[in-house]
Amino acid sequence: MRVSEQTQEQIMAVLRRMTEAMGRKDVETLAALADPDLRAFGTGAGEKVIGREEYRRYLERGFAQAEEVALDLSDIRIGAEGTIAWVMAEMTWRFAAGGVPRTMNGRMTAVLRGTGHAWVFAQMHYSLPAEGGLFPA
Repeated sequence: MRVSEQTQEQIMAVLRRMTEAMGRKDVETLAALADPDLRAFGTGAGEKVIGREEYRRYLERGFAQAEEVALDLSDIRIGAEGTIAWVMAEMTWRFAAGGVPRTMNGRMTAVLRGTGHAWVFAQMHYSLPAEGGLFPA
């Protein structure tokens, strides 16, 4: 499905705001980019979020564990129809926890909802690729 240039630019602007806010550990900006009824999965077994307020608490807990955080997105693919857009991207998390720098490469998918004034994240999912493909030996 062809995405208009305007929608493409608007979604890219939201993604830039998200990655910049992650780098600043800016909980308020990230929460403002989320739908009140956000649904999200992180990469950990217990990382499931329902709603903006739970997302805010999830971010506060996570940011408290890291001295530095950076999120980079690449190979971003955007689709849209009406007021719904979907995104898939490769991601690179760089962070320092306990003074030890680390990098994790993963993936992100998201669904955004247009409110008439802004695009907000309605659904997000971060994942780390499993070794060995679909059916590892």
